Amino acid sequence: MNVQSILQMRKALRNGFERHWLVLLLFTIYMTSNSQEPPQVLQSGFVGSPIFAEAENTSISYWGNVTDVASGFNLKNPKKNNRFPNIAFLINKNLIHKKGVTPGMKEVNNRICQNYVRKFAKVARSEMHKYGIPASITLAQGLLESDAGGSRLSRKNNNHFGMKCFSRKCSKGHCSNFTDDSHKDFFRIYDNVWQSYRAHSKLLQKKRYRALKTYGKDYRKWAHGLRKAGYATDKRYAFKLIDIIEALHLYEFDR
Repeated sequence: MNVQSILQMRKALRNGFERHWLVLLLFTIYMTSNSQEPPQVLQSGFVGSPIFAEAENTSISYWGNVTDVASGFNLKNPKKNNRFPNIAFLINKNLIHKKGVTPGMKEVNNRICQNYVRKFAKVARSEMHKYGIPASITLAQGLLESDAGGSRLSRKNNNHFGMKCFSRKCSKGHCSNFTDDSHKDFFRIYDNVWQSYRAHSKLLQKKRYRALKTYGKDYRKWAHGLRKAGYATDKRYAFKLIDIIEALHLYEFDR
């Protein structure tokens, strides 16, 4: 404090303002000795804290390490004691409310679908990096077309994408008929599931599907684009793919 301030204080004391000046003096001393920068505020609105900062930078993942989701898991499918397809609960959200349907049925079916993803996620991501097809789309199509590996076509032919054979001169063991004598009902036979995934990737490189590459990793546009390009005749095909992707968080594998 300078001399002028001291003289003013003494004058105030003489004039009966002791209390007011004492409060002012104590406040001035406190502010001078405790001056500091104001606390930083995060975008979330909370006062700066390592806890809140860490929470804002944390991304919660459904699948964890997407590069290897099969490690440490028992991929043997549980016994299924219901009449519904494996993917039924993924594409029909109201099925659980149907009479006679129990939560246990849904749990078993969804476990089978999760096992399918764990088995083939690495293949789908590899195909994505090589051919530019979102892994979420490949996995969703595999789940839908093969009923999570439970369809007769996928079990007998290793054909997980409903790949047909239109050749009239194919050799024995190249394809088989699953319905009647019409040649259009012949489906390809593969030595293993990987060949089926590779055949699917190559199919989507053809001219009719070429425009889909402009969608990047937008799985919704891909789903509707596949339907419009004629991959399937089911009018709800795109919506089924999207339901499967979002129910199982398959978009995480597009990273």
